Amino acid sequence: MVEKSFISVVDQYFKRFQTKKIQIDLLPSIDLKIIIVIPIYNEENISATLDSLFINQDDLSFSVEVITLINNSEDAKPEIKDQNLATFKELKKLSKTYQIINITLIPVYINNLDQKHAGVGWARKLGMDLALQRFRKINYDGVIVGLDADTTVESNYLNSIYHFFKKTNFNSASIHFEHPIEGNEFDDFHYQQIINYELHLRYYKNSLEFANLPYSYHTIGSAFAVNASSYAKQGGMNRRKAGEDFYFITKLIKGENFGEITKTKVIPSPRISKRVPFGTGRSIYEGINNQKNLLLTYDFKSFEVIKNWIELIENKLFNYEIFPVLIKTFMSKDKWTKNHLMILNNTNSDIKYMKLFFTVYDSFWMLKLIHFLRDNHHSNSSLFLNTNALLLRLGYPPIKSTIEQLIFFRNLDKKRGLSPLNLVK
Repeated sequence: MVEKSFISVVDQYFKRFQTKKIQIDLLPSIDLKIIIVIPIYNEENISATLDSLFINQDDLSFSVEVITLINNSEDAKPEIKDQNLATFKELKKLSKTYQIINITLIPVYINNLDQKHAGVGWARKLGMDLALQRFRKINYDGVIVGLDADTTVESNYLNSIYHFFKKTNFNSASIHFEHPIEGNEFDDFHYQQIINYELHLRYYKNSLEFANLPYSYHTIGSAFAVNASSYAKQGGMNRRKAGEDFYFITKLIKGENFGEITKTKVIPSPRISKRVPFGTGRSIYEGINNQKNLLLTYDFKSFEVIKNWIELIENKLFNYEIFPVLIKTFMSKDKWTKNHLMILNNTNSDIKYMKLFFTVYDSFWMLKLIHFLRDNHHSNSSLFLNTNALLLRLGYPPIKSTIEQLIFFRNLDKKRGLSPLNLVK
């Protein structure tokens, strides 16, 4: 079977999914290797983000573009439209000021997006589609990177991404991130909420891995990278108003060779925000305002139930009657029988069976199961105690504070990224 050329893959994508063509007069450099895409909406100051990209980066032997996509919805308030326009004008000036060797700033202003779809998802999609267009112009399967306007990066960020894709066979990856957990920007209570929130994320990720689930990766829009061809093959970014990163990265994990970049890090802002219904900003806001208790998380017993079920499947014990009772309360016998037969009929090896199994019972399905167990059997409970329960099952001693637990799992995630897991274990 002859593999399609990069050009044909891209053209097929735009034929199926084109939403809005953006024209850029500036031609891309022939040695362009990475394009960073940053959606911007009602941001008063993005200097910290730009400084970390343009001023603080190590020397580069390749070219990079940074696309900042400022976007207005049709129903945006006048003051927000004014702020967005002011940001665009400032970025236009900076694009001439930032005469950094091998790095080019490309400000894009999109006005009056359809309010039905307007939001960070569509903005990110438009920016990534533009990046794909620019790689097509030079017929190069470069790397498209997601970043946010309130996020900074380490000095080795660009080089680390470049060498990861150059030296490995991965087509997509998450990038290690760490929220600030101390400093003078916020009070102690705010920083404690940040610690709790990030610890929950890492507890959840590592609990999925404990349960032998192959999609145990972080899925945040400010910390991922993907080859242009893989972006196109997976149908590109979606237009969801929120959660677009989770849905897209989940597709990459299932459909592409997905890894982890751990030799650098992204530093997301832990500022409060109500723009989207979930994520860092919303969670911190709810935690600070007593709308959500960030000291609670999913009960570890739920992951033990899932692990027991997955072990039966891995050992070819497909009999519904021997499944854990709580699995059977969530999934009917008829549904299991139907799915199992479909998987059997479409695979001819154990490896292929497991791959298709985890395509059917993917991260969305598993999250629904965990929420079912939370709502009906294992209520949310202490983040601290559940994290220590996970540590004990992994063979580590308990840790005496949440901040120490967080630091431990940050380091564990870094080590895990050095020996990336295959999609099917």
